[in-house]
Amino acid sequence: MKVLIFEPQYVGHNLAYVRQIASRLVEMQCEVHLLTSVQATQSEEFRKHLDSVLPSIQVLGLDRFSVRAGSQGIRVNGPHAIASMMQSFLSGLKRVEPEHVFIPFGNPLAHWCGFPNPLSSWLRRNQVETELVLLFGKYAYPHTDWKSAIKEKIALSILAKGPWTRIHHIVPHAIDVMKRHPSRLASIAHLLPDPVEAVPSMSKSEARRMLGLPTQSRIVSLVGLLERRKGVRELLEAFEIAKPNLLPTDKVLLAGKATDETRELLANRFAHLIADGSVLCIDRHLTSNELWAALIGCDLTTTPYPEHVYSASLVIRGAAAGIPVLSNSIGWMDQTVRRFQLGTVCNTNDKQVFAEHLRMALDGAAGYSTTIEAKRFVDFHSSENFAAKLTQRLAERMGIRDAAESSRNLDQLMLASPLPAAA
Repeated sequence: MKVLIFEPQYVGHNLAYVRQIASRLVEMQCEVHLLTSVQATQSEEFRKHLDSVLPSIQVLGLDRFSVRAGSQGIRVNGPHAIASMMQSFLSGLKRVEPEHVFIPFGNPLAHWCGFPNPLSSWLRRNQVETELVLLFGKYAYPHTDWKSAIKEKIALSILAKGPWTRIHHIVPHAIDVMKRHPSRLASIAHLLPDPVEAVPSMSKSEARRMLGLPTQSRIVSLVGLLERRKGVRELLEAFEIAKPNLLPTDKVLLAGKATDETRELLANRFAHLIADGSVLCIDRHLTSNELWAALIGCDLTTTPYPEHVYSASLVIRGAAAGIPVLSNSIGWMDQTVRRFQLGTVCNTNDKQVFAEHLRMALDGAAGYSTTIEAKRFVDFHSSENFAAKLTQRLAERMGIRDAAESSRNLDQLMLASPLPAAA
C-alpha cells in the first residue's frame, strides 16, 4: 500500500507524530512517503525525530510554503499560508499518487477543505482515503455563550463536508460533540491518544544526577518550551509569594529552551530568585532522557498554562512518571487531572490562589500514589496505542489483524468516566 504523510511543520510535536506513524507504516510493509517542507528537512528537529525512520521512507520536500519570520516554522494561519499549503499538498499528491493519506496536524486544513476546492476534489475523484488528526478547535471545549455555540455548529458543519475518511481528535470532549452532531461526523470521528513514549528506567536520584540538581531539596518543575503561554511568570510569582511558607531549600526547576522574553524575565523581574538559588534554569533543548529526568527528578510538576484549554502532553508525561501535577483549572487539564486523580487543579491565573495551592501540593507530594485510573489513562496514551488506533482503518484495508482491538475499553474510560466534583 502506498501511503503519504503530509506534514510541512517542524516545530512542536508535529515531527514526533510523524515518526510514530511512519514507524508503524514501515512495520506494516507500506511504501511510505513523507510530503514536507524544505525548511523542515533542513531543521535540527527533522534529524532528531526522524533519523530512525529516514532510511525506510521517501521524503519529498517542497519550497512553496509560507515561512514565519525568524525561522520559527511554517506559517499555518491566514489566507496566503493556507493557499500555499493546499497548493503544495495537491502538487505532492499528484507526484506520489498515494492510496492512503495521513495528516498528523490537520487543524489548518480542516475547515478550508470543507469548501469546494481543487485539493478536496482530487482526493474524492481519486478515491484516496484520507485521515485527519485534530488537536484543537471550537468543538474541543464547552461553550457558555450563544455566539461561541453558534460558531461551534458552523465549524462542525463545515468539517463534515471535508474529504475525510476518518477524523481523529485527542480531546474527548470534541469526540463527544462530534458523535452527537447530525451529520457523518458521528460515524467518522475517533478518539486518539496524545502519545507519550515509555518512561525510561530511572530513579529520582539518577535523574537529579543527570541534570545536576540538588539531592535533598523539594523541587517544583515546569518543563518544555519556556514561554509566556506555559505560565512561567505565573509560576514564579506564585512561588515568590509562597516562599515564606515553604522550606528554605525548596526550588523551582525551569527545564527547556527559553524564549527571549523568558530570559529577560529571569534576568530582571526574578533575578533575585536566580541569584539565591531558589530557581534553577536549564535553558536549552532537552533530549528525551533529560526531559524525563526533569519530571522524575522533581516532587511536583506544573502546567499553569494561562489560556490552554486543550490536551497538554506534560500532564500525561507527569502521570506516566508517577509525579503529581498542579494544573490550571481550565479545559482539558481541569477535567483530566480531576477525573484520573493526577494531582491538583486551581486557578493559576490568580497568583494568591496559585501560591496557596502550590504550598499544599508540594506538602502533599510525598504522599502521592498513582491510582488504577491513572495507570489506565497512561496506558491509553502510549505510543503503541496511538499508532495502532491511527492505522486501524489502513490495517483493515490491508487485511491485517486489528491491533487497536484491545484498547477499545480504554476509549470508554476516556469518554465516559464520571467526573469528580470540584473541591
